[in-house]
Amino acid sequence: MSDYAFPADLADRVTERWHTIAARHEGHVPALPRPADLRHVLATAFFASFEREEGRNLRFVLCCSPDLEVTRDGFGEVVPVMPLEAPRPVSVATLRSIAPAVNSNNAAILIKCPIGGEDERCEVAGLLHVGANLARARNGRSFYYRPAPYALIVDVRDAGELHIYQGGMKLAAMKAGRLHDQIMYSALEFLAISDILARGEHALRPRIAMPSHESAHETSDFQWTALLNTILCIVNGVKEHEHGGTVLLVSPDSAPTLPIHTKFDIHERVHLLGNRFVQFLNARHQLAEARWRRKAAAHIEAHATALSMLENATFDAEEQLADAADLVARLTAVDGALVLTSDLRVLGFGAEIVLDTAVPITAYEVVGNPDLADTWPEVDSQSFGMRHRSALRCVSVSNGVAAFVVSQDNSVCFIWKKGRKVLLKKNVNTSNPNMVGA
Repeated sequence: MSDYAFPADLADRVTERWHTIAARHEGHVPALPRPADLRHVLATAFFASFEREEGRNLRFVLCCSPDLEVTRDGFGEVVPVMPLEAPRPVSVATLRSIAPAVNSNNAAILIKCPIGGEDERCEVAGLLHVGANLARARNGRSFYYRPAPYALIVDVRDAGELHIYQGGMKLAAMKAGRLHDQIMYSALEFLAISDILARGEHALRPRIAMPSHESAHETSDFQWTALLNTILCIVNGVKEHEHGGTVLLVSPDSAPTLPIHTKFDIHERVHLLGNRFVQFLNARHQLAEARWRRKAAAHIEAHATALSMLENATFDAEEQLADAADLVARLTAVDGALVLTSDLRVLGFGAEIVLDTAVPITAYEVVGNPDLADTWPEVDSQSFGMRHRSALRCVSVSNGVAAFVVSQDNSVCFIWKKGRKVLLKKNVNTSNPNMVGA
C-alpha cells in the first residue's frame, strides 16, 4: 500500500476538520462544497499545479463559495468581485488559461459551488480582489491586516503543493505527496530559542518607551512576538527570492565566539534593522497609550486627530521595518550564511563555518512532541547538503545560536541546541506568529 497522499485524502482531511477546529463564529461556518465537488476542485487544482507558464509552475488561489457574494472573516464586508459574463467549467485547461492573469498575492479565482441541486456543477464564476495586505501579513510584513474571505480557500504554491484554509485559518496542506497538519501559531515552533530572543529584547529595551497604561505582560508579549516576526520576515524574504540561504541567529553576548569567517562584515555602528524595529515598537506603544487616553477621556473627539496621526505613524514605521527586513534577506543571495544577532544587528554575510568538515555531527530530528526527547530519531549529518551540514556544525560547537536553513524548494529547516543535543525540525511554519493558523 502506498504511503503517499492524494487530493481525495486532502479532501477527507478538510471535511474532518471543517466543523470542528475551524468553527469559531458562534456556530456560523461558511458553506463547504459537496464531497464530490470538493474532491473535484482539489484534484483539478492539484493537476493544474503541474502545468507550466513561461517555464514556471502555475501559482494561484481558489475561493469556493455558493454565490458571488463572499464576505470577509468575521466582519461581513463583501470582497470585491469581477464576475465573468460566461462562467467556465472547473478544469485544468480553464485554470491554466486564467491563472497567469490573477496575482495570487492579492486576488483569487472564484469557484461557485452550489449547495444543492445534483444537476448543478461547480464553475469558474469570476475573480476576487482580496488585496495584498493579507499576503504581506502572513509573510511577517504586517501586524495589522484585513481578514481573509470567509470561505474555502485553496492556495496552490507550487507543483503538488496545496494549502487549504477556512477563511484565514489553515486546516491542512499537501506537499510532496504528504499531508501536513498546521500548527496554530508559528511561535510554538520557536519556543526553544526563547532565551536567545529574550537576550535580544533585553539589549533593545533601554531604547524603548513603554506604555504606562498597558500591563507589563501584554507589552512584553507584543515585543517578543514582534521580534520573532521580524526574524521570520527575513526568513520568508529568503524563501521569496528563491535562491535559498542560511540565517544564523545569535544572542548578542555569544556573537564573538562564533566559528565563522565572514566575507562581508557590516560596520559595527550600523543598526538599520534594529533602529527600524525600535521605531516601530515606540510608534505602536504611543498608539496604545493614545487609545487608552481616548477611551478614558470625557471628550473623545478631541483626541481623534492625534490618534489618526499616530495610527499613520505606526503603519509607516511597520512598512519601513518590513522594507529593511527584505533588504537583509537579500544578503543571503551571496554564498555563505547571514549572521544576525537577536537584537537585530547584521554582523555580516557570506559567512563560512571554519570547522573540520570531515567530522560528523550527531543530530536528532524533532518529529513529534518536542518534550519527548527519547523519541527523537538520530539523523546522519552527511545525508544533508552543504548548507545544512555547516549550520549543524556551527550550532553544535556554539552556545546561544540557532539556524534557519532555506532550501531552494523553499522548505525551511530550523536547527537549535538543547543541552548538548543538536536538534533540527524540517518544514517549520514561518508565518506571522501574530496570526492564528496562518
